[in-house]
Amino acid sequence: MLYLNESWRPEEGGELQVFNRENDSEVCAQVVPEAGRIAVFLSEEIPHEVLPAHRTRHSVACWFRQDEVPLPL
Repeated sequence: MLYLNESWRPEEGGELQVFNRENDSEVCAQVVPEAGRIAVFLSEEIPHEVLPAHRTRHSVACWFRQDEVPLPL
């Protein structure tokens, strides 16, 4: 996730909240969506959510995926 939000203020919310994968009620990190900040994590394995934002929030998300394909015999 690459954030594109100039002059983001704490009262505007919109943080990415990341949880402990063994205890999904334990918050491990909160990432403020400030311009130029990057968050990289395994989204399929790490519980996370985006908190409500009180202004328009801009970001670019990219997912990399590897599917296992059976080899021909």
